[in-house]
Amino acid sequence: MSNGIFTAYVVVTPAFNEGEFIHYPLESMIKQTVKPLKWIIVDDGSCDNTAEKIKIIANRFDWIQYHYHEKIPDQTYYSSNVYAILEGIKLVKDIPYSYLAILDADIELCSDYYENIFEKFAKYKDLGIATGTYVEKEGTRWVEARIDRRSTPKAIQVFRRECYESSSGYIPFKYGGEDSGMEIMARMNGWRTWSFPAIIVKHHRPVGTGDGRSLLQARFRLGKTDYCLGTHPFFIIFKSIKRMLWEKPYFLSGLARLFGYLTGYFTGLERQLPKAAIDYLRKEQMSRLFKPYADSWRLE
Repeated sequence: MSNGIFTAYVVVTPAFNEGEFIHYPLESMIKQTVKPLKWIIVDDGSCDNTAEKIKIIANRFDWIQYHYHEKIPDQTYYSSNVYAILEGIKLVKDIPYSYLAILDADIELCSDYYENIFEKFAKYKDLGIATGTYVEKEGTRWVEARIDRRSTPKAIQVFRRECYESSSGYIPFKYGGEDSGMEIMARMNGWRTWSFPAIIVKHHRPVGTGDGRSLLQARFRLGKTDYCLGTHPFFIIFKSIKRMLWEKPYFLSGLARLFGYLTGYFTGLERQLPKAAIDYLRKEQMSRLFKPYADSWRLE
């Protein structure tokens, strides 16, 4: 792919105590067939050797920049992570980029990840958010994460700049789900969101365990996230049953998610999405229960 509009992109990575994993994105970004204009790695108050490892590499490449963000004690891990991203985005606002990529600090990219993603953007003009998909290790095997194709994990999200800016940007939800919030706002504004299964990366830590919680605690927290996003009660029941059957630990995983949602309901957790977005989401979810993918939505 030649240099041009499709290569004009920037990357922001939030990192908190990622000393064990940060070498994966560092090494795989350096190998990208299409390099970013700038890669901002925001250290979200780490107290391990994360900063040291980043600076060693940043000193070798002028397109990599280390930035320290002081963590505010009363913020949750998830909201602080988003504030770190937002600070990184401010640092690139004057760069003439066309695409904004978010990359988690425990991801190992394939060498042509961004090149392949930009080809999808070129093919689908109304594609606003795109990702590949990730695999996680189960025992000795790498297993693909089970996600709906409309879902674009924040860990590897890439935005068309107009889509990100027209969707008002990330919301720092207390229990996470900022990537889902962006997807909802983007689709409501007429953009498509899609994860392409042929573009595969490795995720070296299970989703939701970045704050040191167990898998079941992570599933419970994801249930709270579903509630805070405004997920329809019928949809969460269906979703939880599905996850009981195909997400480890079987049965308990879906049950923990459902309990998390119910906890949100009975404790009256705050919903931060605009009411119009929640109404849109619920209408979309009920439609998906009966027709998972309309022909006009499926992308290849």
